[in-house]
Amino acid sequence: MEQTRIEQTRIEQTRIEQTDLRFLCDAHAHIGSRKELRERRESKIPSLLCASNPMEADRLAALCSEPENESFLIPTFGLHPWYADRFRISDMEPFFSQCSVIGEIGMDSVWCDVPLDIQEKVFTGQLAMASGMKKPVILHTKGQEKRIASLISEFPNTYLVHWYSSPEFPKQYLELDCYFSIGPDVWWNPDVRKLAAGLPADRILIETDGLGAVTWSFDEAPEELRSHAAEDASSSIRSSLSYTLAQTAEIRRLPVEEAGSQIVRNFHNCFKRDCHKSR
Repeated sequence: MEQTRIEQTRIEQTRIEQTDLRFLCDAHAHIGSRKELRERRESKIPSLLCASNPMEADRLAALCSEPENESFLIPTFGLHPWYADRFRISDMEPFFSQCSVIGEIGMDSVWCDVPLDIQEKVFTGQLAMASGMKKPVILHTKGQEKRIASLISEFPNTYLVHWYSSPEFPKQYLELDCYFSIGPDVWWNPDVRKLAAGLPADRILIETDGLGAVTWSFDEAPEELRSHAAEDASSSIRSSLSYTLAQTAEIRRLPVEEAGSQIVRNFHNCFKRDCHKSR
């Protein structure tokens, strides 16, 4: 029995490692470690990297201006709700002209103690700017899903809801034609699995949120659900995206290649970026 389990894990890991890079794109992440940046550079996986405050924005702008990074690192700038009481929108505004996507921005009543009225003022100010500039927005919605859905309806735009994990299916967001990125906990989180199963095919993307978030999601998993394959998938950007793609495809009862091709098309349609031009 144990030998069979080990063999199944080995086969699964080999399949993940062999996932064609053409099917991989990271719809939301952060700058991360030097190791992460080196892997993104070597694999040329198209990656939207987020800067959440002015200091991060300075660093990200410099990274993305380097010739070896320009073809696959896509900078996104936005004042994150966690920093809404420490900085002003005007501190981030100079960076908005340097990017094609704004975010992540939003509201958070779960992991954040910034007063919600301050968060909302900063959020709606950035929504207005993004809508006026016709730049897609990446949303952070933790605990404020209903309020954010109501607010964005006032600012017509293209929206990506990153790592949506609410138990309530996002009907309001779908009515606004939002995209969703499936997080790295899709292999165990029932709410994320429900989302992956129920979304229209043309609204799905995948993300890592950075390797730190991938590791966190593994540590959060119930111990009885943890597997060697899931643990191995936490070791790199490519393995995490491959595992998320494989799990999403399995949930939707699709071949990995079909699910991956659709996600690549969605990436292009959402962000107007070609996943293949740098490969």
